[in-house]
Amino acid sequence: MTCDIQRSPAPLFSLLPAALARQREAFASQIREGLACDGRTVAALPAWLPRPAPGLAGRALVVDIGGTNVRAALVELRPGQALRVLAGPVTAAVPGVGDATVSREAFFDAQARLVARLEPEPGLPLGYCFSYPARVLPCGDAELVCWTKDIRVPGVEGRRVGGLLRAALERQGISVGPVRVLNDTVAALLAGAMQPGDYEHGIGLVVGTGSNMAAFFPRQRLGKLALGAAGPAMAINLESGNLQLAELTGWDLELDIGSDNLGRQGFEKAVSGRYLPRVFLLAAEDPGACDPDEGAGALVRLREQGSPSQAELAGAVLDRSADLVACGLAAVLDCLPSGRCQVAAEGGLFWGAPGYAQRVRATLAELVGSEDRVHIAHIEDANLAGAAAAALGPGWAQEIA
Repeated sequence: MTCDIQRSPAPLFSLLPAALARQREAFASQIREGLACDGRTVAALPAWLPRPAPGLAGRALVVDIGGTNVRAALVELRPGQALRVLAGPVTAAVPGVGDATVSREAFFDAQARLVARLEPEPGLPLGYCFSYPARVLPCGDAELVCWTKDIRVPGVEGRRVGGLLRAALERQGISVGPVRVLNDTVAALLAGAMQPGDYEHGIGLVVGTGSNMAAFFPRQRLGKLALGAAGPAMAINLESGNLQLAELTGWDLELDIGSDNLGRQGFEKAVSGRYLPRVFLLAAEDPGACDPDEGAGALVRLREQGSPSQAELAGAVLDRSADLVACGLAAVLDCLPSGRCQVAAEGGLFWGAPGYAQRVRATLAELVGSEDRVHIAHIEDANLAGAAAAALGPGWAQEIA
C-alpha cells in the first residue's frame, strides 16, 4: 500500500528567523565589499551627491525617464514645504523601446521637446532622473553602462547622457544651467532627506517592477573612493538588485537558469514584481489565470480570489519578498553607524500590494529590535523632488572645496 500525500509548496518560501539572520549577515558582507572595492557583487556606485542642505530652495527643471514613460516638469522647492509643480508634468512614451531604429538624436530630442512645452526661462538647473545603469561622474553627468528595459538606442552606451540631453535642448533653442544626473533610487533618497524629522541616516528604496536601494554613507565607510574621514556623507547607489541569496528554492534556481542574466540580480529575482509571478508559475501545480506580464498584481488577485492552494502560494511568495526587503534594509543599517533612519520607499509593489508595506515594517522591527529606529515614508513625487534637490544643491566639487 502506498501513501501519496500532495504537499503544498508554499511553506518552502517561508524564511525562519535563523534563515533571515544568515541572509542579513551575507547581505551586509556583500555591501561592505562593494563599498571597499570596485568590481564586487554589489556595485555601490557613488552618486557624487551630499545630503541636501537644510533650507534648500529654488526652481529647477526635471526630466524623469525610465520604464515606459518620460516626463518633464518645472518645479520649486521651498523650505519646510511640499514640492510645488509650476508647470507639467508633461508625459510621453519612451522612444526606442524594442526599436533599434530610433537614433540617439531622436531619443534625446523627444525629451527636449517635452521640456520645450514647459516654456522655461533660460539658465534653470536641470535634474535628470535617468533610471538605467549609469556611472555618475564627480562633475554631475553620467555615462550609460548598458541599456535595460528593452531600450536599444545605438550610440549612447559609454556616452555622457546629461551632455546628450543638453545638446538636444540646445537644438530646441533651450539654454539650461548645470545638469545633474541621478537614478530613481537616489532621487527617493534625496527626497526623503528633505522631509522633517530627526534622523541620522537615510535610505532610498524602490520595490516595483525592479528593486534597488541607496543610502548616505560616511566617507570612512567608502574605502574605494579614498576621500578621507572629514566632510559630508555621500549618496551611494548600491545596485542592490544584484545581492546574492543563500536561501533559495529549486524554483528560484529554475527561474535563474531560464533568465537572460544567469547568475545576476538574485535579490531582484526574489523580490520584484517582474519576477514574482514567474516564480509562482514554476512552483504552482494549479497556476490559474496568472499572467506574468501583470507583475505582482496577478499574485495579489490570486491571493484574494484564487483557489485555496493558489491563494496560499501567492501569499507565501509575496510574504517572502517583503521579508527579504526587510532583511536587505537591516543589512544596510548594519553598514551604517548607529542612529535612527528614514527609509523613503517607492514602487507599485511596496505601496500597491495590500499588507506588503506593513509586512516589511513588522519584519524589519523584529530584525533591528525596535519599531522606533526606522521610519518608512511614502513621499509624493519623490522622483521630481529628488531630482530638483540634485539640480539645486552644490556639486560635489563645490561641497568638498
